[in-house]
Parts: sequence; C-alpha cells; structure tokens
Amino acid sequence: MKANWLPLSAAVALALSSVAASAVDFHGYFRAGAQANTNGGNVYCLGTGEKGHKVGRLGDECDTYSEFALTQEVYNKANNKWTVNTLFAFGTYEASDDYNDAPVDLQGNAWQGTGGAQNRGDTWTNPWGGQRVSVRELWTGYQTDAGYQIWAGKRFYQRKDIHILDLYYLNNSGYGAGIEGIDVGMGNLAFAVTKWANDGTSDYNRNVYKLDARWNGIPVGPLGTLDVAVIYGLPFISEQQEAKVDGEALAKRANRANSGALVTLDLNTAVNSDSVNLMNHFIVQYGTNGFGYIGQNDNHAGDNYTPDLDVEGVRVIDWGTLDAGNFGLGYSLIWAHVDNGDDHQAAGATWTTERSGWIYSIVLRPEYKWTEFTRTTLELGYSSQKTNGWMAPGEDPDVYKVTLAQQFTPGKGFWTRPAIRFYVSYIGGDEFANGWDVGYKNKNKDGDEYQITVGTQVEAWW
Repeated sequence: MKANWLPLSAAVALALSSVAASAVDFHGYFRAGAQANTNGGNVYCLGTGEKGHKVGRLGDECDTYSEFALTQEVYNKANNKWTVNTLFAFGTYEASDDYNDAPVDLQGNAWQGTGGAQNRGDTWTNPWGGQRVSVRELWTGYQTDAGYQIWAGKRFYQRKDIHILDLYYLNNSGYGAGIEGIDVGMGNLAFAVTKWANDGTSDYNRNVYKLDARWNGIPVGPLGTLDVAVIYGLPFISEQQEAKVDGEALAKRANRANSGALVTLDLNTAVNSDSVNLMNHFIVQYGTNGFGYIGQNDNHAGDNYTPDLDVEGVRVIDWGTLDAGNFGLGYSLIWAHVDNGDDHQAAGATWTTERSGWIYSIVLRPEYKWTEFTRTTLELGYSSQKTNGWMAPGEDPDVYKVTLAQQFTPGKGFWTRPAIRFYVSYIGGDEFANGWDVGYKNKNKDGDEYQITVGTQVEAWW
C-alpha cells in the first residue's frame, strides 16, 4: 500500500513555520580555568558555588560550571504570550574522599564525564566520573494582556546575589507556581508557593511548603527603590513521622515541625551620569527557625528549610559597583549574627552544640582600565568570626585573600563579559592554616600556613 505523506508534510511545514516566527532565545553562563599551587600538590579553595566565597571569588574557584538556557515563545495573540523555558547546568565536583566537603581542584583533562557514580567515597576523587548535571529550569509562563505573569514548573525565582562573592542572599528557587508583575502603581507584587523536601529518608522526609510574597520597586525618593520579600516556611509531617520523631532520644529539639519566616529588605540606590555609574544595595534580613541559618552567612537564603531548628538569625549587607572613567570598583560588606534557642540543643547529641555568634566579611575589588579591552584588577578580602559551637571554644579564626589579575574584556564596564584572566592569589589566616573548619573537619590536608596560586580563568555570560 502506498503511504500518503501529504498530511505529515503539511504538519512538519506548519511546525517549522511556527518556530521560525519566533526564534529561540539562547543565553547562559560558564566559567572554567586552570591553576597551580606554588607549594605543589592540591589547589585548595576557600569557597564553592554552594557556599559562596566570603573573601571574594576572584582567584578562588576550583571548578568548572556552566548554564545553558533556551526560551521559546509558543503563542502570542492580543498581547497574551506563552513561553516555555529550560535551563541545563553542568559542573565538576569540588571534592576529595571526605564526603564531598573539601573544595579542592580535581579538574582533569578535556574529558569531563556526566553522571557516573553518585555514592560517597573514593569514586568522588575521579575527575572523569560522577560530575554534576542538572535540568535546573522547566517552566511555562503566561504573560497576560494586563501585564502580569502566571507561571508554574521548576525555575530560578527572582534571585538576588552578590556577584563577587557568588553569594545568593535570596534564592527561593525550585518547584512551584505563582503570579508576578502585578502593577500596583507604587511597584509591583508577586506571590508564589514553592516546595522543599527536607532530609531524605521516609521517617524524616518532612515536606516544607514555602509561601513567598514580594513587593518590588517601591519608590523611596532620592534613595531609589525598595524591594520587600517575606517567605514563610510551613512544614507538613504525617502522624507516623511525628510519632517516630517523638520517640527518639533527641526529644529536646521539641517540635519537629517548626514553621519559620525570612524577611528581606533590599534598598537599591543608583547614580548614573556621563562620568559616573554607581549601583548600591543595602540589605537587612531576619530569619527564624529553619531560615535562621542566614546568621551563619550561608548561601541561598530562602532555599532549604530545616523544620527542627530553634534559631534566630540576622544579616546586614551593603554591596555595589562603581564605574568612573577608567576606574572601577566592586565591594561587599557583610555582618551576620545567629542565636540559638533553648530547644535547639538535643540531649546527648554533641553534633547539635549551641551555635551563637557573629561573622563578618569585607571584600574590595578595585580595577584600572588601561584600554577598552584591558584592565588590571585587585581583589582584597578579609573575614573573621566569633562563635560558640562552630569552632573550638575561645577561637576567633580569620581568613584573608589577595588576588591580582590581568583581564581582557570587550568593553570597560564592570559587568562586561566575557573576561579572560591571568592571576596570582594569596590565601592565609587561621581558617586556612587550621583547615578552615576548626573543630569540625580538616580540609587543608597539606597543613600549609598559606597558599599562593597562579592560574587562568574565563568567565562569560550572554
């Protein structure tokens, strides 16, 4: 029997014409580089993409990381638009045989595998197996003719970060749904619900639903605009889970379904002229219980939620960038404090010691632009903390970093990318010499008092 291909041909032609009418938007990010420890042996990094870099990321990145995003408009009629959005990520492990805790340069040659072994142990040390691959965004947006958007799926949700630290001080990303961009005259409103699954075993896998409300772009006169974000963590546990938890010896951590809130105030001030471009963010954050970890200056605030914590945390941040002729500056100042409540410490559980104290971080990145395409950059970072429980009693460890880099960029702006870099970096201080997790785990296996690193890196976004 002779097949009739006309219907299929017509369908293919229609599909191709539909795609051609709205081109796919391709954008992304990547970083990659090579470095060497002048002392020989491993190259150690103080920070990671997971934890951020409290003394600055320049010359302190031991990984390869990339994101590739594709967005397609699939429908547009009478100002009603539908889009599908995807984002794929790849990264190398920054790990040793110590349960993936050590940020050590383990990059190999051009063959970097995907997938592979996912168990902790010696297999983590293999640079060619068990790399990180993730589909980080899968969501659809419906932009209405009224201007607001309805969305659902998995997405990066209105993240806020300090780029020179790779620190996301607000990041409630993941699975969920919401509505955003509701114009109220003085700024716009957004509401969302996202999900966090805590732990990973049947008895303790406590699902947490996060209710997210935001009022962005509130005008405050010459000071600029104010963004307000409130996230409320609401744990859901079953009767079986509640009975299991109540029967454990850790009963002092009383209510295993503690709800908590994270409040963020972000004041954005900008000064723009022919000769000066200044952008400054002043942020105050307050978190309770499962969000109290902001007091330890942890990364990705608003993401994970641990329902069994009795904690309060506060964080104050000031960061920004300046372009003035041939001079540029990036800066960040952070102070954070955490205070644990009476029910946080579990009876007989040493791993839940009382953790109260403060931490601060200062990072400056000045640079001079010799031409449109060349610049010399200096990054200076210092951090110290005074804690009870995180570190050995009586210790106030510090850490510092100095990085000098020559960069090549297609323009003079601070945010101009891609950037090709050649750098030398010095790391020292108590935290590095003692393993930079004093009293917990020694990550600096070589026991060096300092490290001088020489390297090269490319960073790009488009």
